[in-house]
Amino acid sequence: MTRTPNQTFWSDQALATARDVAADGRTVAVVNDFPNGEQCSWCDCTLADFKDHRCGGCPKPAGSILRIHDGTPVRRDIPVCEGHLDDAIELVARFHGGTG
Repeated sequence: MTRTPNQTFWSDQALATARDVAADGRTVAVVNDFPNGEQCSWCDCTLADFKDHRCGGCPKPAGSILRIHDGTPVRRDIPVCEGHLDDAIELVARFHGGTG
């Protein structure tokens, strides 16, 4: 599935706003963006030691792309299916000091 021109417009607007809001380095902005054919990247594996673990992620198509701006020059993107969306949002919140 490819994005429509309208989805691209709204995505560009949301990403620019998130980048600006997070520029102070104290704010984390997460944009729940439209997917563009990506696969879910979430790993449900429950291994105790991930040293040699290589997971292909969830086999479902991504329903959302979480685009994370945290004031650094690197934007982090997490493609997730609808079943893993809440898990990914909680992970981002916990990683950045929230309570999730």
